[in-house]
Amino acid sequence: MVCLRILCWTVTLAPQLIFGRLIVSMESLTQAARENILWQGRPAPRCYTFQYWKQALLGSILFLASSFWLMFALELIKDAQPFWLALLPLPLIVGSFVFGPWQILLARWRWPRIFYRLTETQLHFSVGKPVPLARIIDIKMMKQGANLASLRVTVEDSSPAIIHCIEQPHQLLRLLNEHCPQLKV
Repeated sequence: MVCLRILCWTVTLAPQLIFGRLIVSMESLTQAARENILWQGRPAPRCYTFQYWKQALLGSILFLASSFWLMFALELIKDAQPFWLALLPLPLIVGSFVFGPWQILLARWRWPRIFYRLTETQLHFSVGKPVPLARIIDIKMMKQGANLASLRVTVEDSSPAIIHCIEQPHQLLRLLNEHCPQLKV
């Protein structure tokens, strides 16, 4: 029995520990010991990090423009103009940084903690509760590249879950088609 648990831990959880921090409850360990893992994966790093590149580009342009406005306002203050002119671009600078480049930094920071796992009865996400396969009613694939795609998993009586930027998505789709009774693809 002990050997089975060690083997289960080695196969299911050890690869995830290599890529980042993992919070594991005893319930998930015992559940993993009873089920076979059919597929596990994580997002492709560049695809996941740069998925909002258009937003980051727009935010960066706005950040540079508002920084130029701030430098211009500081020069006007030196010429005895009102001080509030320098305060006007500050919210725009902070907002454009959060809207733009911060999204890429945040995605890169978040990437090592994201993983997905498909067992015989559930689809597990690194964040949130696992989704029983019997409740999955629809899957839509959004292509990101030649062998990259994001999957939008629609679950009955719940909000859709997204599996971001996985490589070889057809393998996961094939397994989901085989194991989901209600699935309409």
